[in-house]
Amino acid sequence: MMLKMTDLTARPDFSAGPLRVSPARRLIEGPAGTTTVQPVVMKAFLLLLDAAGGVVTRDDLFGKVWGEVFVGDDSLNRAIAQVRKIAPEVAPGLFHIERIPRTGYRITGPILESWNAVERPELRPGAMSRRAVAAAGGAAVLAFAGAGLWGWRQQSRLAEAQAWTDRGDVLLRDAVPLQAGEAVPPLRAALGLDPDNARALGLLALAEETRANNGGSPDAGATLRIAEGAARAALRRDPAEPHARLAMIDLSAGSLDWAQMEDRLEAVRASAPTNLHVLGSLTSFLEAAGRTSKSWMYNEQAAAAAPSSPTPQWRRALRLWTGGRNQQALDLTERLLPLWPRHALVWNARFMILAFTGRTGAAAAMLKDPVAPPANSHPARLAQWLPTLDAFARPSPARIARAREANLSAAQLNPGQATYAAMSLSQLGQVDAAFEVINALLLSKGPLVSRRPIVFRSFVANSPSWCRTQWLFMPPLAAVRADARFEALCDAVGLTRYWRQRRVSPDTSLPA
Repeated sequence: MMLKMTDLTARPDFSAGPLRVSPARRLIEGPAGTTTVQPVVMKAFLLLLDAAGGVVTRDDLFGKVWGEVFVGDDSLNRAIAQVRKIAPEVAPGLFHIERIPRTGYRITGPILESWNAVERPELRPGAMSRRAVAAAGGAAVLAFAGAGLWGWRQQSRLAEAQAWTDRGDVLLRDAVPLQAGEAVPPLRAALGLDPDNARALGLLALAEETRANNGGSPDAGATLRIAEGAARAALRRDPAEPHARLAMIDLSAGSLDWAQMEDRLEAVRASAPTNLHVLGSLTSFLEAAGRTSKSWMYNEQAAAAAPSSPTPQWRRALRLWTGGRNQQALDLTERLLPLWPRHALVWNARFMILAFTGRTGAAAAMLKDPVAPPANSHPARLAQWLPTLDAFARPSPARIARAREANLSAAQLNPGQATYAAMSLSQLGQVDAAFEVINALLLSKGPLVSRRPIVFRSFVANSPSWCRTQWLFMPPLAAVRADARFEALCDAVGLTRYWRQRRVSPDTSLPA
């Protein structure tokens, strides 16, 4: 029997995962936006959704969407195409419409996990309305049962919010910083269900701050304001919320010295000792401060807590390399790359270790492999790396000169390319050129300063307290660290003062 407009207007609004669906208004809202659809599209969508993953035949769709009005295949195809557009517009990745050849269609995707768990208001002609039930004299019973159902549905909503929060947490934990924005839609979906969820607010703040400060936002200033607002909202609900506290530390990093940064990070760790984001922040900070052995300790804690996460694994590989354990580092990256071939930092760790340990042929093969990670904030560029690898493999004055020019040119593109350039120039023995790149990047000094990479409104590349100097303590920079100018550099960026305050010396060693 055909579904009529009165069937749409009689059906109450409902949630399907992060979607809020209003059949009467033909409105669908999600974490990525809102769309209004035509009546036939809403009918088709509801029929597929109510089938909960089951196949809806073409005959059913023709009969229930158009009734006795004859339409051809083109009309059905257009309606299904419009249903397929709903997810990309309002909740990317939430569902897909699968065509079953010569039979019909069915809905698939994460939406079914929540949709199958709730009691649904099915769309069917002739279904008894609430008004009809009340008229039958069951109002009191329904009120009692409704209270229980409301409580159950509230619990269901909170459980669904928790699932979306967990999803955002994992996406943020495992992503490269440029892709931190992928965690935003599930976190907003969680907050749509549970607006007072302090953890979701804190993770949203950290995700927005991370993408703003790593080139993942077209308007970094606006994104940082969103991050600050979410962090403050989280802290109003829970003053100890660790992700919001991390976001606020990063937001104020331009005004903190190294010791203050460490103290604030350690204060968060004291209240959240197993939080993976906190352990990751400390791991990165300590390596940037030249404290490889302590950085290793925190990263191993994170690896033990999340053995399936790529993040502590690629960090472990780089720490092994920094600590002189080249073969262990290579063996680890050989295991990691098949697991996460599209993860930019897994790929990058193996590529750098190969390139700087004499495996130039294998590194060149990685550059030419079509299965490469999506663009990162500092992708490996052929124009920079092919002459560099050639000079590594067969050093000669002419090859080194070509590599030098390629790296000085690449250093003007962005901070990531500049760090690659500094490492490559130092490895080639071009220490003066390496210092030109480093001084321009970190100190705004020297002949390259007029072309220094700028990330608008970001402390990451524009502040002396950059705190992302892990690369300074990696093996290729050994010649730079041995140069007398390195001490002045460390004085200028505040590291010397930090080491004196903490009564430590930089180290590149690992525990036995």
